[in-house]
This record gives sequence, C-alpha cells and structure tokens, in this order.
Amino acid sequence: MKYIISDHGSGIAVGLLDPKTSEQDINLSHNLFNTHVNRNYYNGVLTFTSISSFYRFLINKYFLQIWESNKTFSQLLKEATNMTRSVINNEIKLDNFMPQIYRHERVQASIYKWHHPKYTNDKTED
Repeated sequence: MKYIISDHGSGIAVGLLDPKTSEQDINLSHNLFNTHVNRNYYNGVLTFTSISSFYRFLINKYFLQIWESNKTFSQLLKEATNMTRSVINNEIKLDNFMPQIYRHERVQASIYKWHHPKYTNDKTED
C-alpha cells in the first residue's frame, strides 16, 4: 500500500505510507494543487478538496515521470491514466483514519508521529 484515504471535512485526507516517495508526493501536490500537508502522521497526510483532485494529482505525477519528447501528449496521458488506474486499484486503501487520530490526540496531548496499528508493529489501540 502506498496511500490510505479518509474523509476529512468537505474533502479527503491522503496518508502517505511509502517513505521513499512521500517527500516527492508532498512537494508535487503542493506545487500543483497547493495542498496542505500534515507531517505528524504517517509519512505525511495530504489534504485534497475531492477524490477527483487526488486522481488528477496521480495522473500528473505519472505523466511527469514517463514524459518523453518523442511521444505525443495523448500517448503520455493514456499511459499516465493507466498507471493511475493501477495505483487506485492496487495501492490505495480506504480507511477513515482521521477520526481515530482526533480521538487519539484527545487521549494523549503530546504525540509526535501516529501510525495506524494495522501498518505498524504496535498492536495497541486507544
């Protein structure tokens, strides 16, 4: 899993689970969509206005990764869209983690980094 998605107010929160690509995702999403990032949870949590804006972010990410000057825009867009579809089907988990974070913060006021117990070796849950 690379991403975990939760409802968050009127938008969505996307938890970054892959430490190798999280900094790149944070920078790209901020530059393209001016997204807010919370670095205290997982490897960062990005806030998007909707699920479709997150999908657009993924398409742009893969479009830039596969860009070659000898390919047409439509070829690159189709390939980036297919890569995004693969990520959506295989590397995203829907889990409403934001209420868990808020509940956990009320119990412990000083938390540096919170990870969902399913994705860590910590089996304690509040």
